[in-house]
Amino acid sequence: MTTIITHLDADGVCSASLVRMVKEFHNSYVYFSHPAGLLHDLRVIPKDDLIICDIALDQRSYLEIFQIFEEFTKEYSIIYIDHHAQPEGMPNKVINVHDPNVSATELTYRYFYHQLPKRADFIALLGSICDYLDDSPLMQRLMHHYERRTLFLDAGLLAQGLKKYGKKAHYEKLRDLIKAFSHGKSPCDIPELTQAAINATKSDNSKRSLILSLYHTEKNIAWIQDPPSMSYSKIAHWIMGDSGKHLGLAIRTLNSKRLLVDITIRGWRKIDLRKFIPEIAMKLGGSAGGHANAVGVRLPQKKCQLFLRMLDNHPIFSTLEPIAQIDDLIPLSFSNNLIM
Repeated sequence: MTTIITHLDADGVCSASLVRMVKEFHNSYVYFSHPAGLLHDLRVIPKDDLIICDIALDQRSYLEIFQIFEEFTKEYSIIYIDHHAQPEGMPNKVINVHDPNVSATELTYRYFYHQLPKRADFIALLGSICDYLDDSPLMQRLMHHYERRTLFLDAGLLAQGLKKYGKKAHYEKLRDLIKAFSHGKSPCDIPELTQAAINATKSDNSKRSLILSLYHTEKNIAWIQDPPSMSYSKIAHWIMGDSGKHLGLAIRTLNSKRLLVDITIRGWRKIDLRKFIPEIAMKLGGSAGGHANAVGVRLPQKKCQLFLRMLDNHPIFSTLEPIAQIDDLIPLSFSNNLIM
């Protein structure tokens, strides 16, 4: 038997669904984890062959995870499929399927391609769209297997509907969802997921105006502290776009760990956030990881304001062109001779 450990978001769910489509792993148990919890989970799960999907390696626990992998691979196999930055390498016996430029779902699709049914391309596309990584050559080629608008409808239903399944109480339903996808179902085929997506979208829309009235701006960043509960990545994206700043940050004080904050950061595709944000976080006793324009940070709460100052004053911003403002992109007047 093989255990699948995967992330809770759409990329992780779609990756696990693809693995479950492989005949050898059709009945594999799916265990949900995340970067900050992977070390703990590896210590408590039953010893087994592992396939790990879409979970970044936390810098603080990397060496311990490395050692656990070395112990595992004395008797068991590990396939690590991920697209986040890796601190160093992997033990020699770990099959490391890694590319930071595509989604974990695409990597899973590539690795198991010759063992997957034809409809697996649909799930590969859903995971990639939901992770904003559908512009790779392979995904763009697969996009022509489907009609773009209906494909994006299913992807939107999945991304929004998953908000209902993010807590441990709903993990069995999340496993059922993965099982349904591995059997050829789409998000539109699952009424509970569809209704959850509609409800989540209505809730988002009702909070948008409030969110946009609460954020603060500095020279280069916009940030909001403990906003109304909803998708923090969406909040960070909203305030980044509305403010016209280079970065948007949604800061959340952890209810279970009052001395820590989680910071979700979104940026325009002008800079690689991985090149400087983890360094700042580490200096302040925290950790960070993610993608070029989407990074998560965990910090001691008392260092949060210092982190904001250090980030806002980072010299990298002086090398960037200002973000184009809406007024600058709309002509002052139109005439019959205006060519656009």
